[in-house]
Amino acid sequence: MSWTLKKKSLALLATEQGTVRKDWGGKVSIALVYPNSYAVGMSNLGFQTIYRHLNAIPDVVCERVFLPDPTDIDELRRTRGVPLSLESLRPLTDFHMVGFSVTYEGDYIHVLRLLALAGIPLRAADRRPHDPLVLMGGVCAFSNPEPVAPFMDFIVVGEGEELVVELMAAYRDGYRDREGFLSALTAVEGIYVPARYDVAYTLDGTIASVTPRGGAPAIVAKRRLRNVNAFETIATVKTPNAEYGHMALLEVGKGCGRGCRFCLEGQVYRPVRHRSLDALRATVSGLAASGEKRVGLVGACVSDYPWIGELLKVIDEHGMELSISSIRADSLTPDLVAALARGGHRTLTVAPEAGTERLRRAIRKAITDEQILAACDLVRAHGIPNLKTYFILGQPTETAEDVEAIPRLAELMLDRLRVLDPSGKPFGRLTLSISSFVPKPWTPFQWAPFDGAESLQAKLETVKRGVRRFSNVRVLHENPREAALQALLARGDRRVGDFLVLAATFDGDWRRALREWDGDPAFYTTRERATDERLPWDHFDVGVKKAGLLREWDRAFASALTPAGVA
Repeated sequence: MSWTLKKKSLALLATEQGTVRKDWGGKVSIALVYPNSYAVGMSNLGFQTIYRHLNAIPDVVCERVFLPDPTDIDELRRTRGVPLSLESLRPLTDFHMVGFSVTYEGDYIHVLRLLALAGIPLRAADRRPHDPLVLMGGVCAFSNPEPVAPFMDFIVVGEGEELVVELMAAYRDGYRDREGFLSALTAVEGIYVPARYDVAYTLDGTIASVTPRGGAPAIVAKRRLRNVNAFETIATVKTPNAEYGHMALLEVGKGCGRGCRFCLEGQVYRPVRHRSLDALRATVSGLAASGEKRVGLVGACVSDYPWIGELLKVIDEHGMELSISSIRADSLTPDLVAALARGGHRTLTVAPEAGTERLRRAIRKAITDEQILAACDLVRAHGIPNLKTYFILGQPTETAEDVEAIPRLAELMLDRLRVLDPSGKPFGRLTLSISSFVPKPWTPFQWAPFDGAESLQAKLETVKRGVRRFSNVRVLHENPREAALQALLARGDRRVGDFLVLAATFDGDWRRALREWDGDPAFYTTRERATDERLPWDHFDVGVKKAGLLREWDRAFASALTPAGVA
């Protein structure tokens, strides 16, 4: 291999604490691949959790692989090298299994790029007996994996803490040949073998049927972790080269009970399961004993944790500083903000999502303007210098008034923020982080059309113009064309796989791939779906009933017409 790349890997390993290195003799080997950069992958708690659980199995060795950066890919090609695992610098073809942990639809392209760089046939149907089994897990695996289904031998649908143990045992005890093993996997709850399903299409391009073969179930049920207290979800490996590498990450539970109509996570992780206070107390105690000074609480909505006050006391009793991943303006308390301030928080983040109360009701994010302004008061009262807010453009029922209201709300927030804190220091910066609405599977808005990149860009300019006169307001935003790519991959079917192959062939240049693909992106993105249309993900069961989604879809439009203050 290239000595340059080997040195980079060794340098990364030298900065890590908690790396697992195991002898390969007589063990099932799995490459756990995060199809993005090392910094992004090592900030992902789910990736770290599965790495720890796999390596806890005595006869399994799990090593990590990440997407090389562009200069490293050039070096691989120059030296005719391949991506290697971090722990022992082995190629992907040395492993029994190659498991991709996929959190973002845009990383589908990187999955195929990594397979191509490794010399593994992209399509499952083309793999040879000696090729590794290729699988996928992560939230995309139980959202809509169909665009990557042609490239996966099997897909882990759901939460993997228990399932990975069963999977490794099944391979160790029952693997004789590729086809026989995959046939046996169809009987395992939470395992989807795409090759065992035939998809037929109607003349208008919609899906006519999905037919299972060879004993595969008609509906693939998502696997749920029944007892969240049985498994600690914490970061195993600490590294300064990750976004949250300076703290110990701790998951407080799975799911969110708020039911925002745009939110995938709030739907697919149901039912909400909180870890008990006793379980978290034990984890915090262990972290403190190991020398950790800072803990980051992770969850869909950490401030909604039922025993958040008691947990804050536990963390304070152990002398640890606090960070939180997600806070709702209507569940902020003085104690919580004070704890964040003591932990050195320089920026507090809240997510109004929309500029008007009317649109917030329509998306079921019923936070009032006054609650947002009260959050501003708490920020200043406790000396936190900066505030960051999240907004989404292009949501169903959105009007020009809703877009124009975002700068107006920012001005109101500045009026409350422009006061000295108790130590006499002025406010720093208000950040508006603007994203584009992408209709996601398993949400009440799954039938909604994507707004379109040009429309979203115009709305974005409205917001930017509206706050231009404020020197301490910053607007951060994604490119609406990136959101259009996400919409294609989030709502696509297996035919989108041809686009992914082109994008991988063009070194990730998806814009060129779209120009050369003979498919119609608008069919998947800006087209509103009929509520009786068969959707690409309808042969899965993630615990969300379509009748309930339809009811919420109808209520969204009813809410949009309801005057403020009326239930």
